[in-house]
Amino acid sequence: MTLFRYFDPVGGIKTLENRTMRLASPLAFNDPFELTPRLQKPSDQLLFESLKQRHIIEDYLETAEKQQRLNRVDAEKEYYAVELPKRFLKLTSDKGWAEKGKLLKWDYVGKIAERFRILCCSHRHDSILMWSHYADKHRGIVIEFDPDEFLQKTCLSKHALEVVYRSSPPTIPVLFGDDVSGFEQAMNLVLSTKALEWSYEEEVRISFPVPDGLKKDEAHYQSFDPRCIKRVIVGCYDHADAKVYSAIEKIAGELHYAHVRFQRAYLDSDDYKLRFADRPTVPVR
Repeated sequence: MTLFRYFDPVGGIKTLENRTMRLASPLAFNDPFELTPRLQKPSDQLLFESLKQRHIIEDYLETAEKQQRLNRVDAEKEYYAVELPKRFLKLTSDKGWAEKGKLLKWDYVGKIAERFRILCCSHRHDSILMWSHYADKHRGIVIEFDPDEFLQKTCLSKHALEVVYRSSPPTIPVLFGDDVSGFEQAMNLVLSTKALEWSYEEEVRISFPVPDGLKKDEAHYQSFDPRCIKRVIVGCYDHADAKVYSAIEKIAGELHYAHVRFQRAYLDSDDYKLRFADRPTVPVR
């Protein structure tokens, strides 16, 4: 499987020159409807058990010790006698759950952003809309790459999520407890679902673990093996200063990219289609 990534001129050239691919934070996606699943209200029993979890109690104890000046023993007694029933009754009401659901939804998105960065790709290299939106009005670059050659000894295609386009968001559980696999399944479902209007993108997403110390909304630049690059396509519009063409010519002459097919897009004379012409072969420097 090969995938395509659209770039503006500067981003595309930097990607090839530095041999690093920009991975986006889920918080930086351009669709405000992304990562907004419907939350399945848990059963009363599961809700009650979650309120007895130690980390929730600890949060209350810290607050009680500071604000009410209670010792830990008295504060814990008050939690079970007063606070836990009060929270339970509030969360089991429709209004209370609706308010909590909004907070939990963004807490869930934050957890995804803390853990992962996303490489957004497409099965298409000839989308007029994507060339317009993501490649600077056909002035940018599209790079074709093989995800299984992206990193040595790593089969990224196993982590690739085919985006599914729907008329409404998916519904996921809101409480997972110690069920790590359940959280991962829900995360993948949220990451791989978009509104029907985006179906022209034929998007594929690959997730990468986040390095320590990265902020939630901060991008990560992942180095890649140059052998993963299969083709580089320059947009059909002329560049007044020709900097893009000269930069691509220089890159095409590098030994790292001797195996790469370099092309330029041009407009079909009869239909709303893009055509692609190979660049003349030049000696490798």
